[in-house]
Amino acid sequence: MRIVISGATGSIGSMLMERLSPFHDVLGLGRDQNKLNTMGRLFEMSSCTLGSEEFERMVAQADCFIHCAAFAAPKGKASEFQKNVQIVHDMLPVLAKNDVFTIFVSSASVFDAMPRQTAMTSPTIRPKALYSKSKFDAEQAVMTSSYENWTGLRPRAVIGRGDTTVRPRLETLIRRNSVLIPGRGDALLDYTCMENFLDCVEAAIDAGPQGAFLNVSNGDPRTFKRLITTYAKHVHNITNVRHVPMLPLRVMATLFPTDGINHYSLDQVSKAMVLDLSETTQRLNWHPNQSLEQCLEGLL
Repeated sequence: MRIVISGATGSIGSMLMERLSPFHDVLGLGRDQNKLNTMGRLFEMSSCTLGSEEFERMVAQADCFIHCAAFAAPKGKASEFQKNVQIVHDMLPVLAKNDVFTIFVSSASVFDAMPRQTAMTSPTIRPKALYSKSKFDAEQAVMTSSYENWTGLRPRAVIGRGDTTVRPRLETLIRRNSVLIPGRGDALLDYTCMENFLDCVEAAIDAGPQGAFLNVSNGDPRTFKRLITTYAKHVHNITNVRHVPMLPLRVMATLFPTDGINHYSLDQVSKAMVLDLSETTQRLNWHPNQSLEQCLEGLL
């Protein structure tokens, strides 16, 4: 099978290159020239503008296109996040014209504006945070188009080998011999082990187009305190915990936002986020197999 992956130099994209290349004819697309050069020693890599004529030549003969490319950051310019939406708009006519089966990798952040009392199924309220809003709008662009040959996946907090997003955020809360926990740390949160997400992508390839965005997680929600203390114990052998009051953190996030302390990051660890996986398991015949503890063992 010929598979083309956008964002192949990123966290999830690079791990998909590693997982799929031994069994398929895989082309990775990316923009980071240094990473393209490094990965090019092992994989077929290229650079192009998504949605361009060059892009069309690359996907025209593909059996599957996996769209991982996105600008993801706790803060940034609105124009940078808007590119997440514009790229999808640019690609859709090309993908529809060539009838390429596409897997769109979205994010559970599309649920950020939803009430948190129950497990999330589908988002109906547009988020305010720039990244979350861009992923919500990108999903809407796909769902309201005439293009039908697609499946969407919404992973929540992908962690594990190759992760360059969740782990750094956890590491900012580990100082010397203590784990810093914003507030009480009692928000119930879903997360996704990288291996489980890669399994899910393979299941989505096998299942074919579903015409829906499907939630992905480990299906084992834990409080943030339990999540980060499990991580700290396995990776750093640290068990001491210090709670930091939320109010001064919110003040700092308002007055002096940083990559580590900002309202988006604080919301991610203080507001519950549990996903309903029933549609995903039914449609894709997929179930998460790797536990958080097994995942963390792979980081040592």
